[in-house]
Amino acid sequence: MKTKIIFTLLLGIVLVFAVGAGQQSKETQQESKTQIEAFGMQRGTVIVKGYSALPTIIEMGKITVECLELTNASTGIRQFGIVIEVEESGRLERTDRSFIDYDEIDSLLKGIDYISKVTSKNTKLNNFEAIYKTKGDFTVTLFNNERGGTQVAVKSGYIGSATAFISTDKLAQLRVLIVQAKEKLDSIK
Repeated sequence: MKTKIIFTLLLGIVLVFAVGAGQQSKETQQESKTQIEAFGMQRGTVIVKGYSALPTIIEMGKITVECLELTNASTGIRQFGIVIEVEESGRLERTDRSFIDYDEIDSLLKGIDYISKVTSKNTKLNNFEAIYKTKGDFTVTLFNNERGGTQVAVKSGYIGSATAFISTDKLAQLRVLIVQAKEKLDSIK
């Protein structure tokens, strides 16, 4: 009788862990919000990663843009995109990366163009923010500060994210880097 109870308990524990492991792998698969990130997370095959880093923007934090090409060695299928890494300055110095699919780059550029033109005239209230977000949790926010000027927050990630604060001039520089990354990808497609 005791043996039967112990066996049943052990079987129950094993099933709980098996179900938990299955759910965890499903959660891991669902974590990739972009095609390029999901492509890079394939299991059971060789993925060849090619990348080129562009110059880093440094102000109140660091922003690095990389071109990214992933190739499945078995099938020859390739996936293109960019990775933007944001590193906070200050005591925390957190770093996070956002993946942006090739087909989302033009949208990102248009979003940056739009928010770059937003001013206090776009609202009758005292403060404003203009926000653009990508599928891969890259966020650009233009906002007015206490001195009446504008500033930009560039954030990567959702939970445990990293944010760098830059001037609008540096936002224009970030846009140029994204254009250069897209041009580099166009040249190798």
